Amino acid sequence: MYRRLLTALLLCAPLLAAAACARPWRVPFEDWRPYSFIDATGRHTGLETELLAAVAREMDCSVEYVRDLPRNRHLPTLAMGELDLLVAASYDGLDNAESSWNTRPYRNEEFGAFMRAGDPLARPAPQTLHQVLEGGLRLLAHRGPSVVPIVDEFAVRGRLTSFEDYAKGVQLLKLERGDVLIGDRLAVLFASRAAGVALIELALPVRRDVVTYKLSRKRFDEAEVARFNEAILRLDAQGELRRIRNRWLDPAAMPRQQSARPKAALPASAPRH
Repeated sequence: MYRRLLTALLLCAPLLAAAACARPWRVPFEDWRPYSFIDATGRHTGLETELLAAVAREMDCSVEYVRDLPRNRHLPTLAMGELDLLVAASYDGLDNAESSWNTRPYRNEEFGAFMRAGDPLARPAPQTLHQVLEGGLRLLAHRGPSVVPIVDEFAVRGRLTSFEDYAKGVQLLKLERGDVLIGDRLAVLFASRAAGVALIELALPVRRDVVTYKLSRKRFDEAEVARFNEAILRLDAQGELRRIRNRWLDPAAMPRQQSARPKAALPASAPRH
């Protein structure tokens, strides 16, 4: 009896996979370098793009990117089932019972603090963001939910300038519209390298986190979420996710880090999505 049941399940597995992937996963496209962007040849590439493509291949699925959808529409559109999946959602350990599931984490996310190379205000370099605040320095940060609560204190004191993308943030720092820029470490380094702007990375902790995929409950049921998690685990065990991450995190391809930063703990944080 057990063997017949096991055989039946194995025979049904391809049918379940086909049902889950009857059409491509609809995912919003963002120009978010180096995670997701269109290269000079017109090819969609980036760290997140390659990671998701690997998971899709592992599950015999495909990805369709939805363009021109404002970021503030991502969650509502996912809840309505017009999107199937969001990438890089901060992990809070909870699912939204009405609209979405969180997968297991698939990569780390690290935020850093940067100043212009040669900026006299970097001597002595601040050791905490509180020192940056009390020292009268001006902060540049990505628009949206605060990476850390102290960002709101800079806003209250009129010393916060927000930017929409990291290329603009690096440009604002170059033009001395702010003294310290905080944000996703890889995105800042990528933008500074592309713009030819020399930065120093401050030896102060900002935030480290893990990110997940956020799946629409209108597209994925609990069994399909389990398959998604199993695919992530297999790719992790095979080293494929690590190979993709290392290719984009290769120090030789990034601006040289000019000051070491201590490793911070992994705190829980509000979801990006």
